Amino acid sequence: MISNLFSANTLRLAKVTYVHPEGQKMEVMFLDNGDYGRDVQVMSPYAGTDFGFTGGIPSPEAEGLDANKTTDPDKRSIVAVIASLQGTHICLGFLFPQITHMAFTKKSDKNRMVERHTSDFYRTVDDGANMDMVHPGSVSIRMGVGETPTSLEGRDFDKRFKIKKNKGGAITLALVNRSGGNVTRVVLMPTGDIEITATKNILIQADVDVNVIAKNNVNVKADKDVNVEAKGNVNVKADKNVAIEAKGSITAKAAKNIDLTAGTDINIAAGGKVKVTGTRIDLN
Repeated sequence: MISNLFSANTLRLAKVTYVHPEGQKMEVMFLDNGDYGRDVQVMSPYAGTDFGFTGGIPSPEAEGLDANKTTDPDKRSIVAVIASLQGTHICLGFLFPQITHMAFTKKSDKNRMVERHTSDFYRTVDDGANMDMVHPGSVSIRMGVGETPTSLEGRDFDKRFKIKKNKGGAITLALVNRSGGNVTRVVLMPTGDIEITATKNILIQADVDVNVIAKNNVNVKADKDVNVEAKGNVNVKADKNVAIEAKGSITAKAAKNIDLTAGTDINIAAGGKVKVTGTRIDLN
């Protein structure tokens, strides 16, 4: 039955039963009397014809029309705060259920911010300004102390936070810039490879040492110049081959030592000059 409370402005709690993402609307069942509400629009922090924020409202897993039915804590249940204004239902926000995966009460989690998507991707910031963005496929970006991201599994009060979805894919982490008609790429591949590609120049410069170590081959190739400069040492080591090739010049400059070590061959080829400057130069 449709509620007859349209004559008054009210604020009520409701269980979300169905979501219409194309209209940022949903259907709800009010918890006070079991009435059903349709076309409930979700309020956004900012919204308009050609701008706005959409949170991608998830569909509940514990769907049903019984307002008094006990909620399965392992199913997604959504409780909304609904305002009724001049006959129109508007969702102002949501409340966490009594049992939730999102309550972090440890002393070390004081003021922790967590945003979790239904895909199991999450981001978190703690009181020490350590920020993590974590993909369930074991890929993360961290800004903070150390490189290991904060795991939230079992860390919540009810110990129900678990990563279950999207764990098995071959995930690539890529930074790509296509502006100005050029393409610059840094790609971390799931194969264990790292690709660094530039339409023009790649500069590697260090105030101390430059170290390149590989258990297989080290290959450096450029259509123009190859330049490596360090205020300390330049060390290139491979268990197999070291190959440096440029259509322009090759320049390696170190304030201290330059060491090229290969288990098999060292190949240096340049269309222009090859210049190597250092206190000691070792080709092994």
